[in-house]
Amino acid sequence: MKERAGIYARVSTKHNNNKDLTIENQIIIARRYIKDNLMEFANVYADTGYSGMDFERPAWKKLISDIVQYKIDAIVVKDFSRIGRNYILAGEYTEKVFPAYGIRLVAVSDDYDSFNNMPGGFSMGLKNIINEWYARDLGRKVSIVKQYAKSQGGYTGGAAPYGYCIKIENGIRVLKEDQTIEILKQIKELKNNGYTSYEIAGWLNSHKINRPSVYNITKEIYYTGNSYTKWDAGSVRRLWNSDTRGDYHTA
Repeated sequence: MKERAGIYARVSTKHNNNKDLTIENQIIIARRYIKDNLMEFANVYADTGYSGMDFERPAWKKLISDIVQYKIDAIVVKDFSRIGRNYILAGEYTEKVFPAYGIRLVAVSDDYDSFNNMPGGFSMGLKNIINEWYARDLGRKVSIVKQYAKSQGGYTGGAAPYGYCIKIENGIRVLKEDQTIEILKQIKELKNNGYTSYEIAGWLNSHKINRPSVYNITKEIYYTGNSYTKWDAGSVRRLWNSDTRGDYHTA
């Protein structure tokens, strides 16, 4: 009887653009291993946008649930760091939980297979320690970079707020006004003149002005398609409640 192998893949927000770590590539590597080793593919468990220090990931919890219910016999990952970067918690799973349920663990890129290696060996422990150190060191470096950028007047947020775009000046991300700034100013003027968020939403809809989420995709201020997404009072309030630089921003 073939071993039923589940694939676990994970990518954090920071690594979304790393081609070697994309969910798709991790799955391809794992599926190739399963096929080449005559295992039976059971399921894919994938967490996107979750840190390796966080073990409350939905797909990870589903994986553990299936292990406890004896639905799979083996786990295949691209490398140990996909499991997690917390040495203690990762060790609890790889050295205690998995062996207790007879789970075979394969980390393809690390050339590790618990079928051929002693659980809890030096190699696995060292890898887990290095992964945790890497996660903490990366977090520290990111924090330092953000602090420096902020001290230089840089923008350390994610996507640019409505009314602005992100430009690079002297190696620092800064916010600059874009074509939606006039809409933002008009909203501010209406609010200062006593208009409610409901009334402002009506004004925006009457002019067929795209909501920020639509503009971020199309880069069109005014609606030109077939399915207009209307503003409501809540969307207007979110716009002016995210206030930096004295203007109304939205995420």
